[in-house]
Amino acid sequence: MKLLWASLLLMLLSGPVSSPVARPAMAQLLPLGDPEAVSASTGAFEVRKRLDEYEVGWELRFAPRRFRLLPSWAPDVIPVAGAMASSRSILYTYAGFRMDIPLWERWVVSPGLGTGLYYRGYGKNLGGALEFRSQIELAYRLPNEARLGLCLYHLSNAGLLGFNPGSESLVLTYSSRLRK
Repeated sequence: MKLLWASLLLMLLSGPVSSPVARPAMAQLLPLGDPEAVSASTGAFEVRKRLDEYEVGWELRFAPRRFRLLPSWAPDVIPVAGAMASSRSILYTYAGFRMDIPLWERWVVSPGLGTGLYYRGYGKNLGGALEFRSQIELAYRLPNEARLGLCLYHLSNAGLLGFNPGSESLVLTYSSRLRK
């Protein structure tokens, strides 16, 4: 498992295959450039146990990138950064990536992985501050380039700490492209 995370980190740090394009000075401060889309989500935290804790989340999605290590048939990698807050004062911020895989004309499935910092507040003890997020989202592409989807994601410390109960969230997502 540690080898998988190290490989994914190496892939993200290796940079895109194409050469960087000239960007404005502000975009050069952020190596990912400006976000291309923003997503908002709301739903249930800890769906396997009880449905009395709710969450809201936000995610910035950057331009898709092609990496050398990926086979030619693999979809581009989309870097993301996001945050989640729950009704019990849980806060989780993360960065990672996702891939968009078209299913039919308007449907897309998006698996993703991320790493972030977890603050427990009055919510569930997940074992520590470093938590990993794995997700799968099924979304419908709307005519205005927006998406409406359902995302199931898992948070855990991947067994790095002695205590690793994990949690699952099921959220409704709405994503919209940012106009430039």
